[in-house]
Amino acid sequence: MERTVVILGGELASEGRLVLEDAGVNVVSTQPYIDRQGVIEVMRVHRPDAVIVRLLADLLGPEEMRAGGQLRHIAKHGVGTNDIDVKAATALGIPVSMTTGSNGHSVAEHALALIMALAKDLPRQDALIRDGIWDKNQYKGRELRGQRLGLVGFGFIGQTLARMAGAIGMIVSAFDPHAPDDAFLDGIIRETDLDTLLASSDVVSLHCPLTPETQNLIDARRMGLMKRGAFLINTARGEVVDEKALVSALEDGHLAGAGLDSFAVEPPGTENPLFQLSNTLVTPHVAGVTLDAKRAVSVMSAENVLAVLNGKTLEPRFLAS
Repeated sequence: MERTVVILGGELASEGRLVLEDAGVNVVSTQPYIDRQGVIEVMRVHRPDAVIVRLLADLLGPEEMRAGGQLRHIAKHGVGTNDIDVKAATALGIPVSMTTGSNGHSVAEHALALIMALAKDLPRQDALIRDGIWDKNQYKGRELRGQRLGLVGFGFIGQTLARMAGAIGMIVSAFDPHAPDDAFLDGIIRETDLDTLLASSDVVSLHCPLTPETQNLIDARRMGLMKRGAFLINTARGEVVDEKALVSALEDGHLAGAGLDSFAVEPPGTENPLFQLSNTLVTPHVAGVTLDAKRAVSVMSAENVLAVLNGKTLEPRFLAS
């Protein structure tokens, strides 16, 4: 019996698609940021056994899940399931999987790259030289050694970044009420109060999931607690940060800069005021999609799909709840 898997919102890496095709699966992919009505139509036409979710314009909700009539599994191409109504899927008896650990190292490296680029004043120096200005007196680079990095969220990505930052001499503290005590090794300081972490950090890097509790977690009040001249890094979800408050904090100089890989609305419009500021460094939500990570995520999401379709139970760490 032929089985069909639809990739919603873009294509898999060829290695991931091959995993499915070698197992005899019919694979269908859609364009990135497919909207709700587009998803419903695809589900009705192809009646997939499983879907792999990449980039959606809207939340994948119960109507879309039911539209195909035989959906058995939803696999997220990544670990952030905020674009999937997991509760609705659970109520319909459809397990939702994640590719836990597959791209975490790439995200941690990306966060470190944003930190270093801002600290070393690289975007501004690049712009000056391209404008014909060669003036070393305008360099405002900082040394990261001895600076305090505050991590909000201390799962695999946060822990990986902590080791990298520690290796270059940064002092690292982290806030995560869900992390076990044994995660805080090698001199990592456990901070039990988020406000205290923000107030004491020279760089704040966000690595928490998007939940009702973390929506606009970093708002105007909390930005006001941060040190004047601090940097904010976000490789988590854009909605964790109040973007309007961030623009104000950057415009008045309270924050020296922000490195952002995600935004409240994606893809964001070119009129987004964050793009008009000289002290922002922005990337298009690519921290976890290096060529290496994309291969790993695609293969793992395909393997998760096949495991479920073949009647196997995934390990709890791969399941959203």
